[in-house]
Amino acid sequence: MTVYFLACPYSDPDPEVVTKRFDECTKAAAAISLKGIPVYSQITISHPINQSVTENFKGEKVNWAPIDKAFMDKCDAIIVLEMPGWKESGGVQREIDYFKDRGAKVWLFSDFESKYLT
Repeated sequence: MTVYFLACPYSDPDPEVVTKRFDECTKAAAAISLKGIPVYSQITISHPINQSVTENFKGEKVNWAPIDKAFMDKCDAIIVLEMPGWKESGGVQREIDYFKDRGAKVWLFSDFESKYLT
């Protein structure tokens, strides 16, 4: 069974944008999960952790790159949410490149949704 990594932009100076990105990513992960498709939504996992770090560990920041890589190593393909900022996001581009370099499938969410979620 194929396991998917769900990618979308996250960081932004505006906390409302960050929260909206978290909400949209989690909604997409829920839609995929409802179909019984294994998906790892890094933003869904990391956002509450980032909030806890901000509230409880002043001045600290999680280095997500090695954590993300460990999960990407376990995933077979990537699904990219085409929300504003995805093409400009360095993180999303690194994730896409990682899967391309492995010869893995890179899905845009709209294409994945048309094929598997409708």
